[in-house]
Amino acid sequence: MSGVSWKLDDDFKTVTITFPSTPPVAIKMDADGAGRMMQDLGEFRARMKPETPSTYQTGQKCEAVPYPAWRTEPELMQGNTVLHIRDSRFGWLHYMFSKEDTQKLITQLQAQLNARPETQSSKLN
Repeated sequence: MSGVSWKLDDDFKTVTITFPSTPPVAIKMDADGAGRMMQDLGEFRARMKPETPSTYQTGQKCEAVPYPAWRTEPELMQGNTVLHIRDSRFGWLHYMFSKEDTQKLITQLQAQLNARPETQSSKLN
């Protein structure tokens, strides 16, 4: 066995993770257990080096989650905005934006909404 093996079990309710040790070790967990493991791994990854870059170069190829459910609500202590986004892989993710960053997000989204799509004729020029 060359690496960790992941298998979604036939019941679609449990996953089996097999580690290439001697002897091999298999762990079976349900959705709650998998969610807790991902949360814990995320916490460790946040502390690891190198850090995830703080900027993102737009235009990169990425695998975006299409049409996620989302909600916003005010954070009452400082008037910030909390954005909740459902990711089918990781559950509900929660992000807090300052008033200034909320305005930047609104401005950028409005500009994208108002932008005219590039036409075929402009591509030829």
